[in-house]
Order: sequence, then structure tokens, then C-alpha cells
Amino acid sequence: MIRFKKILRYAGILIAVTAIVYLLGRSATHFGHPIPFVGGEQIGVVRIDGVILESEDVIRKVRVLSHDPDIKAIVLRINSPGGAVVPSQDIWEEIQKARKRGKIIVTSIGTVGASGAYYIASASDYIMASQGSLTGSIGVIMEMAEIKDLLEKLGIHSEVIKSGAMKDAGSPFRPMTPDEKEYVQSLLENIHQQFIQAVATGRHMDTNTVKLLSDGRVFTGDMALQNHLIDGTGDFHDAILQAAKMAHIKGTPSIRDFPKKTFVRSLLDSKVSTWLGDAIGSTAGFWSVLPEMRLR
Repeated sequence: MIRFKKILRYAGILIAVTAIVYLLGRSATHFGHPIPFVGGEQIGVVRIDGVILESEDVIRKVRVLSHDPDIKAIVLRINSPGGAVVPSQDIWEEIQKARKRGKIIVTSIGTVGASGAYYIASASDYIMASQGSLTGSIGVIMEMAEIKDLLEKLGIHSEVIKSGAMKDAGSPFRPMTPDEKEYVQSLLENIHQQFIQAVATGRHMDTNTVKLLSDGRVFTGDMALQNHLIDGTGDFHDAILQAAKMAHIKGTPSIRDFPKKTFVRSLLDSKVSTWLGDAIGSTAGFWSVLPEMRLR
């Protein structure tokens, strides 16, 4: 009986140690394989996937890594068509702050890193994309549906009481006036200029050169390289090695990645992202302002 209890105790200790090693291994990986959690120089990974509708999660991760002395570089793994204006700008600002704290920032673009996603990438020290990746799309768009005739057929009428001439500009219940179109166009132009300036600043390019590329076109990785919108072509593995080289990390770098979402959470986020992308996309573009305006 005593011997049996000792076996149980040792088994319990073994299970506890195994659980601890497993949990630590989830937060530090070496090209997908668990590595010892022993500190030392590391590269942090932050993933940006899907339509960009909020910035809090990405900013939190970048901030955590940028304040960690063991993290010498951060790789942004981007696979996003873009999204809302303000979240894209907020993440851009946080990346700039991380660079000022001495962190090397390398962006790795997957299938797509366009519009708001490219806005974010432009804040990096180095951008890498695959030859067939789609990137760029420096522009802003807003599309608004008018349902006045449909409502009239249904016998529904809208009454608007407002205190300013432009308060309901873009209302779906009536056509826009010439003055309203001019007003909305001025908003788009202002945001477009912000986008151009951010790219010019982040990429160290002349503003006029960026303007020539800022008509909303997307570029493949090869085309983007020729136009100086990215710095090199390669996959995520290559981006990790590039970050290690720029951060002067000797040997094979240790990678600190955040736990991936569960299958259910990923599925839900994918469904919500697709639904919102469809709902917003028909109304907007690359990012959004007013009824819906997005960077595109």
C-alpha cells in the first residue's frame, strides 16, 4: 500500500511537470516546435488576420513585446485585406513607438496585406512578401446605398429633423445633393492624404512618388518590390531570419508567439469577419468614416 502511494505521488509530480512544460512551450516556439523557456534573445510574433475592425488586441501584444528586454525584434505576420481607418492608424502609431523603444519591426505579408493592412506594414523597418502576395491598394472609398424608392413602394416615409445642413449627409433615404457629395469627397481626400503621408514617412519615400502609386491599385510582391513598397520577397521563415539578422541575434532565433485561437473562436471570427466585410465592403473601401468609409 505504501509503495502504491509513492507511485501515485511520483505520477502526480510527473503530470504536473509535464503540464507546466506544455504551457510554457505554447508561449515560446522554435519554428513551430516547443523550446525551453529559459530567457535569452527572442523574436516576438504578432499576427494580424482578417478585416481590421479593432486595434486593442494587436496594440496590447505589440506593447507587451516592446517592453520585454529579451525581445529584440517583432515580426508582424499579416494576412488582411484592410479595414477601418482609426484601428489601422492606431496600430501604425504603436509600431512606431515600439521602434523608438529600440525594437526591430519586420512585416511578413501572406496572401494579402493591402489597404489598412499595408498602412500598418508601412510603419515597419522591413517589409517582406511572397512574390504572389497582394499588397498596396493605397486609397479610400465610400459607397452608399439609396433605398428611397424601395421604401416608397412599401409605403414607408422618412422625416428628418436636423440642425445642420450636412448632419444627415449620406442618408440612404434620399439622393445626395451636389454640396453633400463635395463635402464627402473632401473627407475622402483628407484621409487619402493621411494614408499617403504615413506610407511616405514609414517607407522613407518622397510624397510625390507615393502619390503616383496611390490610386487604389494592388501590386504583387514582385511589383511592390520594384516600386519600393516592400524590401524583399520571401515567406514567414525568411522574415524571421531577416529579423534575427537586423537585430544581430546570433544562431537560430527563439520565437515567442501568442497562443492561437481555438478552432471554434477562429470559426466564429471568420464568420463575423466575412459578414462584416460583406456588409461594410459594399458600402466602403479600404477603411471607414461616415456611413462607411474604409481604406482601399
